[in-house]
Amino acid sequence: MEQIKVDLEKLALQVVTLEPGDIPAMGEMLNAFSALEEKAERLEDQTFLNITHSQKVYLEKIILAETGDMGPLEDGITTLQTIWRAINNNETYSFDTTHILKRLGFFQNEEAGKSAPNQTERAIQQPAKDEWTQEDIQILKDFVIEALENLEQIEIHLINLEQDPDDQETINAIFRPFHTIKGVSGFLNLNHINRLAHSTENLLDSARQGECRITNAVIDIVLESVDTLKQLIHGVEKALASGEKELEKNSDIEPLINKIEATIRHADKAGKRLGEILVGKGTLKEEELNQVLKKQETMPDKKIGEILIEKKKAKPKEVISALRDQKGNQRLLERQVKVDTAKLDNLVDLTGELVISQAMLRQNNLIKSLNDQQLYQNLNQLTQIVSGLQKIAMSMRMVPIKSTFHKMVRLVRDLARNSGKEVGLEMVGEDTEIDRNVVEELYEPLVHMIRNAVDHGIELPQERLKAEKEAKGIIRLRAYHKGGNIVIEIEDDGRGLNKERILEKAIAIHLISKDAKLSEAEIYDLIFHPGFSTAAKITAVSGRGVGMDVVKKGIEKLRGRLDIRSAPGQGSTVVISLPLTLAIIEGMIVRVGTQRYILPTMAILESFKPRKHDYYTIKGKGEMVMVRGDLTPLIRLDRMFGVQGDSKNPWDGLVVVVENKNEKRGLLLDELLGQEEVVIKSLGEALKNIKGMAGGAILGDGKVGLILDIAGLFEILQKNY
Repeated sequence: MEQIKVDLEKLALQVVTLEPGDIPAMGEMLNAFSALEEKAERLEDQTFLNITHSQKVYLEKIILAETGDMGPLEDGITTLQTIWRAINNNETYSFDTTHILKRLGFFQNEEAGKSAPNQTERAIQQPAKDEWTQEDIQILKDFVIEALENLEQIEIHLINLEQDPDDQETINAIFRPFHTIKGVSGFLNLNHINRLAHSTENLLDSARQGECRITNAVIDIVLESVDTLKQLIHGVEKALASGEKELEKNSDIEPLINKIEATIRHADKAGKRLGEILVGKGTLKEEELNQVLKKQETMPDKKIGEILIEKKKAKPKEVISALRDQKGNQRLLERQVKVDTAKLDNLVDLTGELVISQAMLRQNNLIKSLNDQQLYQNLNQLTQIVSGLQKIAMSMRMVPIKSTFHKMVRLVRDLARNSGKEVGLEMVGEDTEIDRNVVEELYEPLVHMIRNAVDHGIELPQERLKAEKEAKGIIRLRAYHKGGNIVIEIEDDGRGLNKERILEKAIAIHLISKDAKLSEAEIYDLIFHPGFSTAAKITAVSGRGVGMDVVKKGIEKLRGRLDIRSAPGQGSTVVISLPLTLAIIEGMIVRVGTQRYILPTMAILESFKPRKHDYYTIKGKGEMVMVRGDLTPLIRLDRMFGVQGDSKNPWDGLVVVVENKNEKRGLLLDELLGQEEVVIKSLGEALKNIKGMAGGAILGDGKVGLILDIAGLFEILQKNY
């Protein structure tokens, strides 16, 4: 009976690829259903036989043009595949299949000579908790991940569709993920998800066929469906995590399904788009199209394609060709292999250990003492292989920032609607790659900044028009690589930051004194203080002073830096600079006494050996060193970390100038040992909160070097020096 499985798979492919009016293909399918019906009789399963026979009869109706709805055929095949798996695995199944039999017309099929099924028909039942296999659980987990990814893509395409409702390719791009979710959820017997996805798919299919015009109301309904599906899928995810028996809780999806079906019933069925295609091809004249459209008003149940064929205004082949043009070409999916993220992280960690071991091998004194040319060639080859392996392992962790950027599209749309503003989002550099772990941590800071840009930055349409701006405000997200970092800019063309108001607020809450003289960068930096807000009133979006301090902490956690540029009346730009990966850092190894430290190269401006007359001491400010005509505070790393340095006087050592938030400091040290990419190691729970330390790295000789946190060093200096 293995042939039944082969027949079902063949029929499933034929149904999905079947085009309206393709009579030869339908005839081939009819023969396939007849052959399957013979096998079903030997199978001795009445439910399987009833559905098979009903599909054959339903297909005959399609051939005779009595119906054009392919949906029942697709659902029937899915149900047959589900039942067959249960039979083949000797599993018991039971649930009501009356709805699919009704859609196939089984109960009206008197000539079939078969009695109607009982009220409760048999089909697959979700296995009980103690019956789940690891394979079942993994399939469900994969479905959750892929379905949520599909829903995110749908949201993005819906925003594009709102801008261009006639874009057929965008409609197809939304339809396909719903079709996938419907099919897989049906196989997994996730009935709520399946029914809602199927209902939404029908709405989109009517839009594809030109029967339903895409309006804001239609897009809102599809977005509501997306939100509901997300809730249902997250419910499945939680049930899997807790090991609950029922994967789907009782959810009231009926009102939404009724709303979708009502939208389909009241859709505009003018068929204008198909007619326009035929006119454009020269198949139909404008006057003929108008006559057919008038005829359709008296025949609302008939599609324009059917009328054109009946009236001999167009041949079936021409109508089918136009429908194919309407659907557009489906995009090919890239081949990819899914790997568990834990395995990927382990691979990166092991590759880092390999890099360290290879460096230790090269610096081994015994190896250095050997005068063996072949050994050195082998070591050089090993170095190249390890370096290549490291790059590949790191690239596997790199993902485009596109997914994070695209999540902001829906956010901007909803915020703009709620605030009564017109706001558009432009994105540049979505394909810029960044470490997966950095992407995950970046989401929340981006959300906070987008919220502030919409609520505080972008003005209301009437305000913008008075300021001689476009009524619609623009937020721009940019991502690009610069050096060994990724730079992300969030720019808006709104009112800009008000420096005077920020200063007034800071003085009012005693954050600064009245006579404080701050640079522009220092003034803007005040908004990152916890609880700081200049909002005149609290809104549903922002104004409580909660958010920007979260942004600052989030970016600093990623070893990044954050800067703000702003111009009154022109807008603001928040610039985030982040390392490409959290696993490896490009650093300068320096020596202070017997200890070695690693300075992130992104923070280094320059290094030089100071002269005696470059050194100053200023009352109340401590030691200073002259750097390009400006006095810069000097930090003695040996005193800060309690080690014995070689350089007692600044002019005996070296000064490395580092920068954080436009502030500069000179670090006094004994020697620069070279620049390297080092693998970051955690200092552990006990030492994770030490200011000035970002982690450790195992150096080539096997000893540990501490990675310095420049922002933390500046904070220590501000408090103690």
